[in-house]
Amino acid sequence: MLASKSKRLLKKALIGSSVLPIVSRFFPSSAAILAYHSIAEDPQKTDHILGISRGLVDFERHMKLIAQKFHPVTVEEIGQFAQGGRKLPAKAVAVTFDDGFADNYEVALPVLSRYGIPASFYIMVESVEQGTLPWYCRLRYAFNVAKVPAWTDPGSGKVYRLDVVEQRKAAQSLSWDTGARLTGEVQQEYVAKCERDLEIEPAKAPHGFMMTWDQVRGLRKAGHTIGGHTLWHPNVAQVTPAEARTEIVECKKRLEEKMGEPVEHFSYPHPALSPHWSNQTLALTKEAGFKSAALTTYGSVRAGDDSHALKRLNTPADIDQFNLNLQTAFLGRTE
Repeated sequence: MLASKSKRLLKKALIGSSVLPIVSRFFPSSAAILAYHSIAEDPQKTDHILGISRGLVDFERHMKLIAQKFHPVTVEEIGQFAQGGRKLPAKAVAVTFDDGFADNYEVALPVLSRYGIPASFYIMVESVEQGTLPWYCRLRYAFNVAKVPAWTDPGSGKVYRLDVVEQRKAAQSLSWDTGARLTGEVQQEYVAKCERDLEIEPAKAPHGFMMTWDQVRGLRKAGHTIGGHTLWHPNVAQVTPAEARTEIVECKKRLEEKMGEPVEHFSYPHPALSPHWSNQTLALTKEAGFKSAALTTYGSVRAGDDSHALKRLNTPADIDQFNLNLQTAFLGRTE
């Protein structure tokens, strides 16, 4: 308890002092890209399904801080900065969202509009098209609500006791590892088999928790950027080269058909396993015509970085930790 309190006091002291701004002047110019997924009014209600939501109150605090203390920019501007062709204001920050959850439009958009912050929304095409949860959310839900005593891994035949917390978690993690290596109908059949074996009914909600295409187009009309996030959300560095090409190239093609305009930015899914990108996938994003690609690798962006391998920052709920992450990112912290 005392250690935790001391850490909080130290964070507040650092953030409230002039130390970080002064020190940052001695580091090369940099920018930060924030990574979000879902923004929910009450994340606890869907934590057993999504597990990646930030609360509305916390998100609003984040955006208010960015508007007041930093300089909101777009991913396109940061990509141009990385290539060395554009200057950015000090403490430039871009906001991004992965997957295409409906709350991006219903909950996050009003906050972004209120503070005048542009954002990029990277869309998982098949989930939005079909109105279904991303496969990794389906598996999270299945293992969280399953009442059967055990689950047998289809690949190894190993049995996991689901009444033992550690084994339940290990089983879910293994299912994610397997799903991350699959795409298309093969991936969907694997997930469906897990649901059948766990004897659960899939989670239900309007549009399967995902945006409609009208909502995606609504974000664009509001001035935000729409980008690609693959078709089926595999780890593209863990699938075959042909599958990776389809996931990246067809994602762009399908989005452009839906949007009626070029889609020029991409973000890499990282549902499980590492690495989540490679020189091969980097070449594919360039070949497909994307101007930038964002990673889940932690860090800031500096001039000279590859615009198709842009690092991002995670977004802790605690406003002091969030602020500290941003401040220290401009000092070059990479983890």
